[in-house]
Amino acid sequence: MKPERVFSLIAGAVLLVTGATLLAGNLFLATKAWRLWPVIVLLAGLGLTAAGLLGISRRGFGAFFIPGIPVLATGGILLFASLTNRWGVWAVAWPVEVLALALGFTLAAFFMRVPALAIPASILGFNGLLFLFCAVTGLWQAWALLWPLEFLSVGVGLLILGIVIGSSGVKLAANILFAVAGGGFFIMAFISVFNNNLLMKFAVPVMLLVTGALLAGTVLFGKPTKSQAPSEQPAQES
Repeated sequence: MKPERVFSLIAGAVLLVTGATLLAGNLFLATKAWRLWPVIVLLAGLGLTAAGLLGISRRGFGAFFIPGIPVLATGGILLFASLTNRWGVWAVAWPVEVLALALGFTLAAFFMRVPALAIPASILGFNGLLFLFCAVTGLWQAWALLWPLEFLSVGVGLLILGIVIGSSGVKLAANILFAVAGGGFFIMAFISVFNNNLLMKFAVPVMLLVTGALLAGTVLFGKPTKSQAPSEQPAQES
């Protein structure tokens, strides 16, 4: 299907669903139908995500996931806030945008067959999880102890890239970053002992376990290299 036809199909579907939603809102919600305005954002995200699914046949369309998933997440949060009148949800929910962007890069990497996109996906994913942890618990001081997560996030992206393209050099770079992250978490594990927050006393050791598992797990993903001995040629008898 040609790109212009795909655009017309998706745009037409979005307009049809928007019109039907607004009509239903005016019929059943009376004067409160205006609270459904985030549906427009939600449908825009659905349209972009639907275009990304076409990356199965056309790789370039997979890039639509990068803006599509965050717009979809934004529409969902806005719709919840508008219907419940709880706009303060953004104080906790905003890290979902970072996680949505990470998911967008992940899907784009798969549909576009570009494994290098796993690196930004991993960085955004790990940081999004840490942001969400801090937003929910209020422990923003966790960054002082969990900073090695930055090395870990890049290492995971490199490990995925190295496995997909079969590069031992890239996997070695991932191992180096895992070792740096492990060293950082090892030091922070002792410092966390003096932290009065019980949750942080467990967060650092858990990350130390995760780093150790990744570092050891790279051995399983590595292909054993056969030692190639120099061929011995029999000496010719004169």
